[in-house]
Amino acid sequence: MHRFISRRHTAGGPFLIATKDMLISGTGHHGVGIDKRRRLSAKIFRMIHSTAIIDPKAELDSDVSVGPYVLIEGPVRIGSATEVQGHAVITGSVRIGKNNRIGYGAIIGALPQDLSCNPKTSSGVEIGDNNVIREYCTIHRGTKEGSNTVVGSHNLLMVGVHLGHNARVANHVILANNVLLAGYVEIHDRVFLSGGVLVHQFARVGAISLMQGTSAVGKDVPPFAIAIGRNSIGAINVIGLRRAGFGPALRAEVKSAYELFYKQGLNLKQALEEAGKRTWAPETMIFWDFIATSKRGICSMARWKEVRSEPISAEDE
Repeated sequence: MHRFISRRHTAGGPFLIATKDMLISGTGHHGVGIDKRRRLSAKIFRMIHSTAIIDPKAELDSDVSVGPYVLIEGPVRIGSATEVQGHAVITGSVRIGKNNRIGYGAIIGALPQDLSCNPKTSSGVEIGDNNVIREYCTIHRGTKEGSNTVVGSHNLLMVGVHLGHNARVANHVILANNVLLAGYVEIHDRVFLSGGVLVHQFARVGAISLMQGTSAVGKDVPPFAIAIGRNSIGAINVIGLRRAGFGPALRAEVKSAYELFYKQGLNLKQALEEAGKRTWAPETMIFWDFIATSKRGICSMARWKEVRSEPISAEDE
């Protein structure tokens, strides 16, 4: 007896569908002979470990690799060249794109840690392409009907990262070990969150920003910032700007935006009004658009005598 994996064509292309145990015999669909079917079966079995449990509703592309003791249950869909390592659990309405690596013991699609959530709610997780999700990461599904927790593409989630329900991680993001994102958190493009960072529910972390290890925020971190301590900004992320292709002129403009917002003694409304009188590059307008749409407030600039850490230079050398 063998676990037979049949091929079915869908709108998104051919996927492997786990079905009940059955004997591989006879002539298959489209005139495929028994020898060819056996060769195909042997190739599949090399990629899907015999101890893995795969729901008949799951759809896996033909070159997905599934390690030992993996559990895939429900209408999971996994794209080409993705690797699911041993003891991982993927459950429910989960869509995973191409060329991802799901680490040992990771859990994706489990119920949200929200006491108001009805377990029968139809919600899910969406993951893009080219992500590395390391060991023991947890990504919970959305808490409201039809909602999703979303991870974009080209991201690295290191060991022990947690994404709460309805969190949204954009692209080219690095979340270091044991980063904890609460429900509805937004992490924008090219963010780096160092080890042990905590982000409160509904808070946002703007593009090309960085958070220092073990720092925590309940307010929004603006784009291009280095966040430190508790709800504090220490400096502009100059190195991140350089890596993102911001030349000297753009970096100087970002510095001008920070000086206007943080150092002129203006409140948020006044700073936005003053910014509206000037012309900004589209890259810098990301900062002002983020400020204008904040609902939780913006992290303030740190007072160094209140921060027990080494100062971080904000100068662009």
